[in-house]
This record gives sequence, C-alpha cells and structure tokens, in this order.
Amino acid sequence: MKKTRKLLSVLLAMLLLAGSLSCMAAAKTSEEVDTHLQFNDDGTFKIVQFADMQDGFPQMLATKKIIQAAIEREQPDLIVLTGDNISAGSGSKLAAKLAINEFMAVFETAGIPVAAVFGNHDDERTPADKAYQMSVYESYDCFVGCAGEDFGDTNLGTYYVPVYSSSDPDKMVFNVWMTDSGNYNSENDLGGYACTTKAQIDWYVETSEMLEAENGGKVPSFMFQHIVVPEIFDALCEVEEGTEGAVCRGDKYYVLPENATGELNETPCPPNYSNGQFDAAVERGDVLAMFFGHDHVNTYDLEYKGVHLINSAGTGFNSYDGDVVGYRAITIHEDDPWSFETEAYSYFDIFDYEDDAARYLYKMSSDTTDTATKIASFFKYVAAVIKATLGR
Repeated sequence: MKKTRKLLSVLLAMLLLAGSLSCMAAAKTSEEVDTHLQFNDDGTFKIVQFADMQDGFPQMLATKKIIQAAIEREQPDLIVLTGDNISAGSGSKLAAKLAINEFMAVFETAGIPVAAVFGNHDDERTPADKAYQMSVYESYDCFVGCAGEDFGDTNLGTYYVPVYSSSDPDKMVFNVWMTDSGNYNSENDLGGYACTTKAQIDWYVETSEMLEAENGGKVPSFMFQHIVVPEIFDALCEVEEGTEGAVCRGDKYYVLPENATGELNETPCPPNYSNGQFDAAVERGDVLAMFFGHDHVNTYDLEYKGVHLINSAGTGFNSYDGDVVGYRAITIHEDDPWSFETEAYSYFDIFDYEDDAARYLYKMSSDTTDTATKIASFFKYVAAVIKATLGR
C-alpha cells in the first residue's frame, strides 16, 4: 500500500512538473508573437479598451451585453484589456480559467485580436497566479499578447504589439505598449499600489530606441496599463476646498484642467512614488497617450507635457460602478499616426434608456441602485424580455 501511495505521489509530482514546464514553454516575448496586425484598406485602425470587468464565472449579463454591443458597434481591429479582468479571490485555478473564458471565448468567436495586462486584483487571493492566467490567455488563437521579458512574477505581461502599414506588411507604422503596473507596493515604506519597475522602464527605453533605429524614426505609440501614473496630480488643477466637483487627496483638492474632456468622479489612485515611467515616455517622445483603468468611474482625457493621460471607466458591474460604466474606442489613421481620436461610451450611450429590458437590466446590476430597486428591476426585466420575445 505504501509503495502504491509513493508511486502515485511520484506520478502526481511529474504531472505537476510537466504542467509547470508547459506553462514556461508557452511564455513568449514580443518578438516571438507571430500575429501580424495591419491598418485597414481605408487607413484606419480601431482599438476598443475594456477596463475592470472584475468578474468571475458566470459573468454578469449586463457586462456581457456591453462587451457584445461594443464589438458589434465598433468592429475593432484590436481589443485591449487593462487589468482587473477577473475578480479578486477567484478561489481556484479552474474558477480563474472559467472567468477568463467568459470574455475570451466571445473575442475568439468574433475573431478579434486581444492584448491584455493584469491589474492589482487579477491574481489576488487565488492560486491562479499571473503565469497560470497568462497560459490561459495564450491558449486562445485571438490572443496577441505574451508574458514578455522576464521582470519576475509580479510584473508578468510587459510587451509591445506592432501595427503595420495597410500596403506594406514590413513597415511598422504604430506601436502598442502593454505594461504590467504591478499589484501593491513592497519596495519601500510608502505603502499603496505598486509602481512600474526601473527594469521595465529601462526595457521600454531600450526597445523604443531599437524600434526607432529599425524604422528610421520614432514610432508613434500608445501605452496601456492598469494603474495611473503618479504624475496625474501634477496634471490636474489644484483648487480650494469646497470647489464644485473637486476630489480630495490628503489636504489638497483637484479638478480637471480646462483642456481636459470626460469626467473626474473619484480621486485617482496611483502609486505613492515614481520610478520615472512618465518622464521616460516624455523624453523618448513616442508615446501619444497612456491609457489606464483602475479608477472605475473616471473617464478623463487630459494632456500633460505632450502626453495624453486617459482613464477609462470600468466595463463590469460586479465591483463598484456608476453611470459611466462602459468602454472606450480609439481610432488612429495611417496617414497621420501622430494623432488619434477617442471616445468613452457609457451603458446608456450604447442602449436606449427607453428600452425596458436594457433599463431594468442596468438597474438590477448597478450598485447605483438599492437592494429593493434591484429586486423589483429583476422581475421587471424578466417581464420585459418575455414581452419582447412574444412580441416578435
């Protein structure tokens, strides 16, 4: 009996080792990802950003509706997920895999390329670490991301995704930097959220210089990550206490500057220190905009030192949300890749408020409504769906 148990233990250890090696073998760098993205024949390239879905299995129906509607409306060339893609404490590797499958299966069916970074909640309180979750993403044909360079387990998934000319598949016209902004600060005694590491920043600078040399000039780019950079408070406008619409940080109050668009509905939550990421992007001069999630109800777009700092609202309803919950669309043009257009779309930009099913689905899903309203809205939603079905 003891021999049998020992044999089973050895076999189990070998299986676990094989699985671990399989995950390690799947890890790729930017140069090893063979998906080739190009501008369309009309010279456009559209990106849709989904931030903070932060859900498990099954995914909430209202979130699914936003994702599906965004795909149908925008017909994007690339989908970017900017972290907290699944909820904290997914409980098991299987639960994490099922949660990722909820949205990746939709993208796979639609045949749309997907790039993703992690947020501070993705691997929180779960055995499904970033390496495991990355192996799940990499199992989908539509996934064009990768583990990237080795910055350690806490910064897995820093890489770039090139976009080539519509007429010349070898001419790189645009670049998308994907940066893992980490989880929580363990480098010093300042606490708070993590900051991109100096090693990541050095990699960005070196790779940016390499791409410039290979392409005969700087390559215009976007940078996507979960946590906003600390310089956001330098970019905001400091005002007196009591100013309408101001958010508070410590004993200071801030509003959006005059050149900004969108909404500032909560105090941004960057790291409490900086390793120089924003300054490096400014100095290199190839990053047009940095896109973030993390702060679920902010949709601002403001320019600071020549770089747009853009926050996108959460797409999910499982965590805190607001009237701005939705997605962001971004369009770039091959004939002028140093400029771009972007718009944040909320739930009721997508769905008609007069549509009973859409309205009651929102009310039963959003934390902007109380429990009694949620319960009543559930039954009204069911009735609206039945009515609409029978009406056909």
